[in-house]
Amino acid sequence: MGDIMAYVHLRVILKNKIDNYKYCSGRIGKNIINGPAQGKTPLRQLRYQDKRAERVCEWKLTENFEEDDLWITLTYQKASVIGSEKARKDISLFLAYLRRAYKKESNELRYIYTAGRGKRGNIHFHMVLNKFDTAVIAKIWRNITGGGVHFRHLYTEFNNYGQVNYKKIANYLIKNSRETFYSTDKIHKKRFCASINLKMPRLEKNIINAKQWKKEPTTIKGYILDKESIYDGYGWLDEGHKWDCCRVQRYTLIRIDGGYKPRYKNHKILDIPMGDDEFAEE
Repeated sequence: MGDIMAYVHLRVILKNKIDNYKYCSGRIGKNIINGPAQGKTPLRQLRYQDKRAERVCEWKLTENFEEDDLWITLTYQKASVIGSEKARKDISLFLAYLRRAYKKESNELRYIYTAGRGKRGNIHFHMVLNKFDTAVIAKIWRNITGGGVHFRHLYTEFNNYGQVNYKKIANYLIKNSRETFYSTDKIHKKRFCASINLKMPRLEKNIINAKQWKKEPTTIKGYILDKESIYDGYGWLDEGHKWDCCRVQRYTLIRIDGGYKPRYKNHKILDIPMGDDEFAEE
């Protein structure tokens, strides 16, 4: 791996796992030669932003929703031709009425959603929200649009460890948003929309004074290593006008019992590099 005088170890502590990122940076250490900087080509930049949005979406899903919460699809009548402006008004009105309904039950609405457009131009919304009376949700949408609602629970998407696969759900949501986000007729200017009451995970960041990290990551008490999550290779740090190539190791520890209690400190999400594998076409 070469002579690395120091590296960053960043932990993203979520309720069911810890995402670990180890990487070198020219900001620390001495005479670190990572690789040539890369210009921000439009296609690669969009891909970078997609993956970053997916990562943040996954974190918000993980920290704010449980397995019995809802994953719904809002659709219009098949014969309807809906424009972007009307779709924006419809979803805003739907959320306004839904907030009132939750409040009447002494509950607070939490949601994340994306807008999609099918091959025939039909607009639809995919949304994750905290559990509520499905009949009330369906009635509100039907009264506004005449359309339908498909319901399922988050427990229908489990990973190999018996936990909700928030990563897969986030990937699906961001993929859905590309159908409208990259069009000339956008519905929203963001890749996903979320209520402002959602919590984000906390980050623990340390500078490790060592020449290199272990090729095989180790776990900690109360967690097991997800071996399929390990990536050890090159990655990219966003430096504004360019990307800096850096060495990066990424892996996930799955919580099984007890839990790691870190000393929390806020850090910018932009400090986290993207691995080369995350730029691969799906």
